[in-house]
Amino acid sequence: MTEFDEARPEAMRRAAWLLDMLPGLVAYFDRTLHYRYANATYAAWSGHDPAWIVGRSCREVVGEMNYPQVLPRLEEALQGQRVTYEYTLFDGPEARRVQGSYVPDLDDRGVVRGIVVLVTDISVRRDLEARIAETEGMFDDAFRHAPVGMAVSDPSGRLERVNQAFATMLGRPIEHLVGTDFRTITHPDDIEAEDRRFGQVADGRRDGYRMDKRFLRPGGEIVHTTLAVSAVRDGEGKPVRFIAQIEDVTDRRRAEREQQEINARLTLAMEAVRGGFWHIDVTSRRFEMSPSFLRFVVGSDVGGSLDLDDYASRILPTTREGASVQALLDGTMDETSVEYELQTVDGPRWMRCDRRLLRAPDGTPRRIVGVSIDISEDHERQRKAELAAETDPLTGLLNRRGLDERLAQIRSGLPIGVLAIDLDRFKAVNDGFGHLVGDAVLVEVAERLRNAVRPTDHLARLGGDEFAVLLPDSSPERVAIVVARIERALNHPMTWVDAVVPIHASIGAVTMANAQAGGAAEGFGTAWRRADAALYDTKRVRHLQLPVPSEGHAVSPPARPPQG
Repeated sequence: MTEFDEARPEAMRRAAWLLDMLPGLVAYFDRTLHYRYANATYAAWSGHDPAWIVGRSCREVVGEMNYPQVLPRLEEALQGQRVTYEYTLFDGPEARRVQGSYVPDLDDRGVVRGIVVLVTDISVRRDLEARIAETEGMFDDAFRHAPVGMAVSDPSGRLERVNQAFATMLGRPIEHLVGTDFRTITHPDDIEAEDRRFGQVADGRRDGYRMDKRFLRPGGEIVHTTLAVSAVRDGEGKPVRFIAQIEDVTDRRRAEREQQEINARLTLAMEAVRGGFWHIDVTSRRFEMSPSFLRFVVGSDVGGSLDLDDYASRILPTTREGASVQALLDGTMDETSVEYELQTVDGPRWMRCDRRLLRAPDGTPRRIVGVSIDISEDHERQRKAELAAETDPLTGLLNRRGLDERLAQIRSGLPIGVLAIDLDRFKAVNDGFGHLVGDAVLVEVAERLRNAVRPTDHLARLGGDEFAVLLPDSSPERVAIVVARIERALNHPMTWVDAVVPIHASIGAVTMANAQAGGAAEGFGTAWRRADAALYDTKRVRHLQLPVPSEGHAVSPPARPPQG
């Protein structure tokens, strides 16, 4: 029997017996740093008999390699400070990473009379507190006040001790749980799985186990938990107690199920539309796409995702700037919605993309999440609707509304040519050949006008046989050249089935200044009146004597539908 044993009553000898079973090192130093006690594990690590250690100095037992790093900490403990730190313990040729805890032993006056030393091998993550659960004073407080459920059972699985957290979790009084076999409060479907693990620990085939487990409350309500069990063994390795930690994860499991249901519904919803989800990690700039979106873009979800640059390169240049996520990456915006044209496996498609920035608790940008949906059909319908609102349905030229829109877009500071065009004796064409031929003449005139001007010029049919031409950035000299070209293009007949249909047009032209933004739209009315007056001056000067179309020709329907 050691000196420690002789100096302590029976209760402490029992505690020493339990300490000998711990996998960690436990020792006691007096104020001169001489050993008064060392447990069996400490003796095994040092390679000495416990009886030899008692009475030896710390330096003599721990060795010259370890003593310099433990001495300063021991001196702090002698000053009354609790000390916990990690260090490398040299054990012969090997080294172990350990955690040392030095607890001053104070007498009734608060004077340090010794040091309790606890050393744990943290390379295998042994929980020293759980291994000394039966030691008085070191375990009781932690057990009672633990925020998670705690329970101690005998080797058969009968509960010997539970804390209030566990009792509250199960809706049962502590006294009703003590003496209960854990199997009687376990969901029937989990008994076999835990019995198997429990038996493996009892047989020494494993040190402990973790599992998801369901307990039952008195009314049959299920409590979902995460269970961790370890064994306290005697010197022969036989389990004498089982210590369990139980965390109630019922709310977490419910939230997980709800999230899974939401994800499943979202997945089904996204499979029903063309597009998908994506997200960007702000720190790493890693870009990931959902499988459905990757299939939509590249035709397959095999081979991983595109990176952010690859995806950006697929956005057509005309819409790429507006699709930028830089403001979200910088944290200057939290939410945006944009439309852009994306090159996909099926060709360019218009996408609507809603993006949102997720921040860390401190406000730092953390992740951008987005959903992109193909809106090409909607976009095309909208484009056609806008085009229809701005164009003449017969000729495909602009109408008055469309002309006003183009006027507002013309850059300021440049002169604009304004041409008023009127078909001569068009009513006679309608009366002589019929309205189908009259419509064909209007379509033909529109086509000849397109071929006579630049793509950047603007053509409009303002109604009946009245046309207008806008020539942005045109000097008077260029306007005169274009007028001559249009006269040559328009003033020759059109062949229609077996008839020759005469086409004659008069043109009035002026040049208007566009001195400031919006000036074109504001000054067009005046310029148009001047051009119209010039048109009728032309008609009077020419004294047109045009032939009247012959009556009674049989005219077939148009060979091609009117354009536009």
